[in-house]
Amino acid sequence: MQRVEEAIVSEYFEQNGFLVRPLRKSRPQTKKANEEGLDLYVRNMVFREGGRDPSFLLFSSELRYLESAIICVRGWFGDKAALASMTGGADILKHLEAYVFKKVDKWFEYDPAVTFGTTTPPRKVLLAPVFPTQEPHRSQCVELLQEKGVDGILSFKSMALDLIDRVDTKQIYEKSDLLQTLRILKNFDLIKDSQMGLLG
Repeated sequence: MQRVEEAIVSEYFEQNGFLVRPLRKSRPQTKKANEEGLDLYVRNMVFREGGRDPSFLLFSSELRYLESAIICVRGWFGDKAALASMTGGADILKHLEAYVFKKVDKWFEYDPAVTFGTTTPPRKVLLAPVFPTQEPHRSQCVELLQEKGVDGILSFKSMALDLIDRVDTKQIYEKSDLLQTLRILKNFDLIKDSQMGLLG
């Protein structure tokens, strides 16, 4: 069964015009499952060459510049640290150093001879449930991740907000349980569009 995080990432990219392909047919149910391999390959079906490179911190507005990517959905969800209790950039940086940097190489292992049908190799993008918003921790995290070969970070929160904003309460989403669930929650005012939340 697809994990909730993977479902959100897949739906997010599909809604933004990407083809999404799992890179593993099955996942072993072991304690080390979070340390193994790759999760998703995404390819921009409306990509136009000649634009600039996408920013390291990826938001919906940057996706037009992304031709293809390997998305490590494992991110930091399976780690022991309580991410919700982290109060600032220093805590997040410590968590990166203690848990994430040691695993990144293994997460993004793939055969470099595989081109995925594009002229340039896919970018390596890590899903981040939290990321520092203030300097100098933000720049330090970016620099350290780039040194480890990571090409970009996706914010789990920004993806979820993007999907919530896209859901139309008057439309039925028969092919997507996730979008249909978001639609129901919006209908009962249990979640609101991000813009409404900012104004309220």
